[in-house]
Amino acid sequence: MNVAAATEPLLERNEELARIESALADARTGRGRFVVVEGPAGMGKTALLAAARTAAAEAGMRVLRSRATEMETNFGFGVVRQLFERPLAEASELERADLLQGAAGVAAGLLGLPGAPPADAPPSSGVDPSFAILHGLYWLCANLAAVSPLCLVVDDAHWADAASLRYLAFLLTRLEELDAALVVATRPPEARTDAELLTAVTTDSSADAIRLVPLSRAAVAELLGAGLGRAPDPSVVDTSLRVTRGRPFLVRELATALSEGSVGSDVQSVGRSVRLRLLRLPEHAGRLARALAILEHSDLLQAALLAGLEELEAADAADLLTTAGIIEPGRPLTFVHPLVRDGIYSELSTADRARGHRRAAQLLAEQPGAEASVAEHLLASEPAADGWVVERLVAAACEAGKQGAPESEAVFLRRALAEPAPAGDRAALLLDLGMAEASIGHADWQEHLQGAVDAARDAAGAVKATMVLATGLSRTQRFGEAVEVLDRASLSLDSRHSELALLLEAAAIAPAMNDPGSAPSVALRREALGERVAGHPAPPELPLAVAAFTSILTNEPAEVGAELATRALLAGDSAPGGSRGRPWFSFATWFSLATFSLLWAERYAQLWPVLDTSIAQARATGDSSRLAVGLATHGWLALRCGDLGAAEGDARTALAAIKLPAPPMYRVMNGGLLVKTLVEQGELDAAEEALAPLDSNAESGSVIAAEVRFARGRLRIAQGRLAEGLDDFLAVGTLLTRATITCPGYLPWRSEAALAQLALGDHESAERLAEEELELARAFGAPRALGVALRAAGVVAGGDRGASLLREAIDTFEHGGARLERARALADLGAMLRRRNRRTEARELLREALDAAHRAGAMPLADYAETELRATGARPRRVVLTGIDSLTASERRIVELASQGLSNREIAQTLFITARTVEGHLTSVFRKLRVQSRDELPAALAGGAPVPAS
Repeated sequence: MNVAAATEPLLERNEELARIESALADARTGRGRFVVVEGPAGMGKTALLAAARTAAAEAGMRVLRSRATEMETNFGFGVVRQLFERPLAEASELERADLLQGAAGVAAGLLGLPGAPPADAPPSSGVDPSFAILHGLYWLCANLAAVSPLCLVVDDAHWADAASLRYLAFLLTRLEELDAALVVATRPPEARTDAELLTAVTTDSSADAIRLVPLSRAAVAELLGAGLGRAPDPSVVDTSLRVTRGRPFLVRELATALSEGSVGSDVQSVGRSVRLRLLRLPEHAGRLARALAILEHSDLLQAALLAGLEELEAADAADLLTTAGIIEPGRPLTFVHPLVRDGIYSELSTADRARGHRRAAQLLAEQPGAEASVAEHLLASEPAADGWVVERLVAAACEAGKQGAPESEAVFLRRALAEPAPAGDRAALLLDLGMAEASIGHADWQEHLQGAVDAARDAAGAVKATMVLATGLSRTQRFGEAVEVLDRASLSLDSRHSELALLLEAAAIAPAMNDPGSAPSVALRREALGERVAGHPAPPELPLAVAAFTSILTNEPAEVGAELATRALLAGDSAPGGSRGRPWFSFATWFSLATFSLLWAERYAQLWPVLDTSIAQARATGDSSRLAVGLATHGWLALRCGDLGAAEGDARTALAAIKLPAPPMYRVMNGGLLVKTLVEQGELDAAEEALAPLDSNAESGSVIAAEVRFARGRLRIAQGRLAEGLDDFLAVGTLLTRATITCPGYLPWRSEAALAQLALGDHESAERLAEEELELARAFGAPRALGVALRAAGVVAGGDRGASLLREAIDTFEHGGARLERARALADLGAMLRRRNRRTEARELLREALDAAHRAGAMPLADYAETELRATGARPRRVVLTGIDSLTASERRIVELASQGLSNREIAQTLFITARTVEGHLTSVFRKLRVQSRDELPAALAGGAPVPAS
């Protein structure tokens, strides 16, 4: 603790302290607040935070504090650990078990926090834990806040590690619903690796920014008087104000210097003042101070060893330094202010610093659990081709990667390579470095992955690195480049490496299918891959998944692609760890291809349990990549089955879950899903808002971007902007045609464009597109895809043939489990019969369509069906939804989980929402269902139907 900050008067900071106390008061009433205190070094940030901590404690809040340091900038989640280690260590076994329930326990286990439950298995290099850790740490904070209102204080955030800054950014999105206040102190922005992350935190829209201003002349005079023990001369006050610029710490240092007869103080001369004080002290005090400047903070024994002192001699030196106002009293040894440490450290020569840090690393290496500190000191040492240094840095990098701190992992690996690492290790280190950099969007990731390819010692290593490089390019939608690097690697293989060649070929075809410029050139290769897979006794999961993917998109019969995708899933399940030791995103690649192939082939019953199992495993292991893929596919599956509430929930959950680590392709896919779901529900303004951050992707020209453009077309049609919607559908068609993708089960752009052309009066073009899609859909043989094409063709055709096609569509949807599409076809047929004056038959169809649309929450369709129903002469009374049908999409998802016995906290963790949100929804659910307890929910789920109002 900074004694000076805690005991000296807090001058001219009453207004600032009052703002913090207001935030604390809001937090105690359940309205989380965020306060940023900004000011240059010595401006009194730490003193203000000390006063805030005192105010919080006196108000009954639990105070969790951390202080970043320059030497721990690359210690992954170092600031977070300071916040949460102490409350976990102090908790009883029962209290700790409650705090670490569910997601919090997963995160604590990955980070090795006190009392964390043992992991089911050691963290694997095939697992990306980034989101799981952020999500779990949020819940640890929420669980603590549920026990007692929290005041979280982070000092010197400008030195915080990147992983901790990402957590703070994540926490801010939900802080408002916690009984917690977050108070962060930082210097003004400056050039540093993580400046963007820090700025994102400190400039968050929820921040109450307090920018400290210099002290007035009167306050400077008061501080000088307190330090000198007498009233200062006015000229001294004026000079002090000028040289210190009104910074409280510098004024105090100046007072000390004046009392000792030294020269005045500014930021640069603090060091000179401290050095003069050290010169007046015995030699062993100076040695300890210089050792502590290397260590930054330390226990007495380590500082003594580094200084070459006996422990008793070091204890005496520490007392002398405390009396001189250089270090704080107590243990561990800490300077009174970072500027004091800077002043001593800056006097050391570059060589002395490097030697000091290497020696510190060697001493700390003998302590258990000090791996990250060892690595931090090695970063500041000079390269010397030392294998021990490389070993330590690589171990720290591996640990950082497993704990979701890729920024730290990359820093340690760069330094290991600069040592330099042995030639035989360079390829593996470059591969790990490139993957870490790719995950955080660092500019050098491609260069380092290419270096891993070039440095590989054998064909297997080169292929592995090439596939990682290609995957990184694909994840940023650079599909053509991905194909090029894979083909280049394939040319270097000979006949002895047929299995590796098969993997490379499959890996090249997948991105080529996403790039309209590359897809035509791999047409023959697609066929050849299918033949190789068919003739292989036990093909790996990736070639099988790619074969399934291409089979579906090129409109081979749906059962062909479904069978290949099923074999891919079986092959993946039989592989050790599900990934055969490959990098984490290998699983995401083949699993995504296989599951989306099953989705387009309409194997819904088969797909549900596969996705549920994968999502559950992702939550249990903290695998963010597996979670992202599972949630994305799950949402699209819900939409195709007509469950708009579940689809919207999955889309929002997926976007929240992958917000930080997600590659652009996942954001595009899930964003497109959300837009389409909102359009179906008639929430056009919300759909436009969801589209806004993705709109530029719609024009990018990749096949994945076609999802967004298709969704935008649906939105424009719903808005009555028919020509714009048609343009989007036709542009999607042009793009998919160039990519040789003809499957109507993927994006039925022909049907949508035909209906838009019909509305605009172009019957001939509409008929041509509708008939073309119908022919393709019959060849594909999946019921939903066929039903969509039949419906469009029926609407365009009109007359007896149109009615016949619509009846066929209704029957087809019945077998395909697409209840919302069936309701649409019912409404269209009813409207057609109404126009042909067959009103009695029309009424039955339209009533059924209206009922189904209401149940699905598809309000535009319900309005259309009701309008047509009234046009038949019927007078439908206003539909009042009761029971389970009266619930919103969010309420329905929550009540389903609650009926399974999940607690509010477990439901919130599952859906990535707050416990307070769950409580609010359940209050509404109980009222709508007229139940008194959770025990009644299972029975309530079984009933409920819309009834007409009396």
